[in-house]
Amino acid sequence: MGKIVMPKNSALLHEVESVLKIYYEANDWLHNSVYKERLKELIGPDQYSSSYTKKAQITSYFGFTVWEDINNPQSKRRITESGKAIYEAIRDNNKNRIQEILMQSLETVKFGRENYGSPESDSDVEPPNLYIRAILDLEYLTYREFAYLLWKLEDVGGNYTDSLQEIRRMRTENSFVLDEEASKYADCKPIMVLVRWGFLAEQENVAGPKRIIVEPTVLEQYEKRLRNLKVYNIDKDVSDPIIDRDRTMEINRLTGGNNILLYGVPGSGKSHEIKTKYCNDFNLMERVVFHPDYMNTDFVGQILPTVKGEGEEKEITYDFTPGPFTRVLKKAIENPGSHYYLVIEEINRGNAPAIFGEIFQLLDRDDDGKSSYEITNYNIANEIFNEKERPIYIPSNLHILATMNTADQNVFTLDTAFQRRWNMKMIENDVTKAEHADIKILDTNVTWKKFNTTINNQIITSSASTLSSEDKRLGAYFVTKNVLQYYSITENREEISEKYKVDSSDTERINRIIQDLNSRFGDKVIKYLWDDAFKFSREDLFDSSYKSLEKVLDDFNRYTADARFNIFNQDIREDLFLDSSTEGNINEQ
Repeated sequence: MGKIVMPKNSALLHEVESVLKIYYEANDWLHNSVYKERLKELIGPDQYSSSYTKKAQITSYFGFTVWEDINNPQSKRRITESGKAIYEAIRDNNKNRIQEILMQSLETVKFGRENYGSPESDSDVEPPNLYIRAILDLEYLTYREFAYLLWKLEDVGGNYTDSLQEIRRMRTENSFVLDEEASKYADCKPIMVLVRWGFLAEQENVAGPKRIIVEPTVLEQYEKRLRNLKVYNIDKDVSDPIIDRDRTMEINRLTGGNNILLYGVPGSGKSHEIKTKYCNDFNLMERVVFHPDYMNTDFVGQILPTVKGEGEEKEITYDFTPGPFTRVLKKAIENPGSHYYLVIEEINRGNAPAIFGEIFQLLDRDDDGKSSYEITNYNIANEIFNEKERPIYIPSNLHILATMNTADQNVFTLDTAFQRRWNMKMIENDVTKAEHADIKILDTNVTWKKFNTTINNQIITSSASTLSSEDKRLGAYFVTKNVLQYYSITENREEISEKYKVDSSDTERINRIIQDLNSRFGDKVIKYLWDDAFKFSREDLFDSSYKSLEKVLDDFNRYTADARFNIFNQDIREDLFLDSSTEGNINEQ
């Protein structure tokens, strides 16, 4: 039988992270004596001399530092690429990145033997992976149960399945007994540090021994990979604990990235589509709005002056400040296990080809969703890879979503070369699917669905059709539920008083607020119809007596109930009240 050895020294995060800091800043082989002095400066000089050396065991155990001589714990050590990556993630408080690096470590590092953190270990068993596999099979695992499991597999020669069955039985009978020989495995610092790094977690509100589970978000993200972890190192095909970060990340990178342009009439629900069907987690996205003054430097990033230091030590440097494209690109490249989204609202209200600039070349994607071509951009490469010469690409886990109002498609035209790099998706303007479709407009008997349908039918059949009137239709979400709501001084006084912090006895001010609230529909919808949708054919919608928007809005807001729609011509009024119990009463004022 073999011999299982795990690090026995500190799993305190500030000590482990101090070790990483020392080797990260050295970025080279470092003598143990130099390391110890620096560690004393960071965590204090009041510990045994030998304990400072041992505090590097955990970082070496997970493959984050290596020794020049694996059999000499006093030898020089240096940080690995995975060590650099996790230190940077810890420094930047990038939790997703920390979990991805730990996941890679579990997949590639051998823990049972030839491990730099426990070189004297000589076992086929992989303790951290075994712990996680047992959690998945048993729902949770205590430290003492883990000690029992290790003892059964390594010291007794039992098998995994039977050992789990024994644990289940002892749980049921409340008869758990840990052999004295097995107690040596109960102090499992690698598992403790995984808990403290948030990869594992302690089950809450449970009496008795601590129950360890996989942290729920980690389980959701990595369950398939966790279930594929090798619990015996003889199954692994990797012997070098130094992780090839780039190779491993690309192997495990999610695919399916795409460029999708959602287009439709104003208010058809394009942004709602993104929120409900693609992403609503701002940690996984960057959202920008294009406009005529938006530039490539706003989008990608630019060199800006930065003031460092204070007083006489003040120094002005010029550093690259990343824009939204570079920020989300960096997140996506560094976190291959998550999908990321760059959302561009109103893409045609800015000069999109100029804003994208050379990034335009990256929009071509292969079958997995990665850029078919790469470009050179020193600033972006240095920001993401810390290597100016590295080529830039869009990874397969980065999606670019854009919205375009067809009513505004002539603001900046999108040429064919630009459009062909996007999957164009029309958002159907179906008011019946809107959650506020059956809500009545203010104090009238006309629902938003009826109004929307009637007006849009008129837009399509209007003489203005020669001016692409289809694009001028009212979107299903052109207004929200709040804009449709009617407020009255008698029923809503207390609500207005509380919401706007107004004394309920101040009738004059409450009246002004109510008037403003009730005028929102007119200011938003009626104004749009007069100024835009029917700009060249107003008599197709409005009563011929109206010559100014001011008069239209004044009457709409002054009238009450269904009389508000007297601003429209007779045909429109009849259509609005078709099959309505109020038909015939619309002329009452």
